[in-house]
Amino acid sequence: MSLAWSAYRLVVPCLGAILPATRMLVPPHERARWDQRLGRTSLPGGVDAWVHAASMGEATAVGPFVSELQSLAPRSRFVLTAMTRGGCERVGALGQPAAIAPLDSPQAAARFFSGVTPRRCFLLETELWPHWLLQARASRVPVAVVSARLSVSSVAQYRRLGGGFRGLVSGLAAVLCQSETDLERWRSLGARAEVSAVTGNLKDDGLPVAAPDRAVGRAALGLDRDRPLLVLGSVRPGEVLLLARAWRRLPAALRESWQVVAVPRHPRASAELRAEAVRAGQALAGGVGGQGGAWLWDGRLGVLREYYGVADVVFVGGSLSPFGGHNPLEPAACGAALLMGPHYASQRDVVRELEAAGALRVAGSETELAAVLERLLGDVEARASAGRAARGVIEQRRGAARRTVARLVELGLWGAS
Repeated sequence: MSLAWSAYRLVVPCLGAILPATRMLVPPHERARWDQRLGRTSLPGGVDAWVHAASMGEATAVGPFVSELQSLAPRSRFVLTAMTRGGCERVGALGQPAAIAPLDSPQAAARFFSGVTPRRCFLLETELWPHWLLQARASRVPVAVVSARLSVSSVAQYRRLGGGFRGLVSGLAAVLCQSETDLERWRSLGARAEVSAVTGNLKDDGLPVAAPDRAVGRAALGLDRDRPLLVLGSVRPGEVLLLARAWRRLPAALRESWQVVAVPRHPRASAELRAEAVRAGQALAGGVGGQGGAWLWDGRLGVLREYYGVADVVFVGGSLSPFGGHNPLEPAACGAALLMGPHYASQRDVVRELEAAGALRVAGSETELAAVLERLLGDVEARASAGRAARGVIEQRRGAARRTVARLVELGLWGAS
């Protein structure tokens, strides 16, 4: 038996036993959430399905999935959970009972299953928590992973847990994956071939659409309605400096004809990223429209999708340095021409698909970035063509919720009520 698995099974129950005693150390406004983390969620009568997403990103996929489930079983009851407050708020907006997910201790899992009594469990993407799966097995609750994905690093980490964890994976009632690559990785961990398939990424069905009129949309966001918009989305440390230097290599007349909004991936990094812009000689503004050549800087959470909806060109961050790259599908769905750096390992399949369609360009150096920006910003037809290609890719990808639920029905995991 794996040493890591033995240690996990030994240490976590001990921690779970003492966690309730820490409630008084939690700030008063957080105690209700702490109770939920301890598994103290109750829904008398139980639910037809527990649907879990990790955080804000995965939570965007819950809406289309639950809607498709309800189309077959309108009277079904759900409990929706997420690990983070933002994710919980997003799934809570769907009109179903929502809670912070329980911690992965045997005590919290047992409380949750007892209080909620789910008849089945649907986990999104990579949410494999051993004590949840053990409790589900003990309660004879089938568990399906939908929109399933696995990175290379996740596979390596899970393999360290050995045969005990592999047995839990082989006991999953369904593993419905985003891609063939994901399917191969899940099968390497023990997922059974007869219950595994590729049905697509549920996030694709929750993607936005472009504003009907970009000029009107820009004005509604307090931007200049008449100048096209470049969005620097989810930028990470080291990227703003390079982008600003590339930007300042463009002809002055071209820069003056555009407006730029920069949105950091993490608000806590705003000060560091703003300092990068200053070092490059790029002015920043917190006001409307980024007047006088200044970039508009917006460090608020949850605003990026609104900017993507009215953007003409988007740089997708986390890709100029080895962060793995952030997802380019949202701006692609809005019909923006796309630009990324060369570090996109976590988005490899998507980037290649968009690049092959002519929707996305990859550039790494300051010189390359300046050349691509000058091409996209200076040529209306080039960026319009890229935007059309991006929308075409997204339209082909939609329908994952329908395919996923159809497969669940085939496996006897969902049906009319």
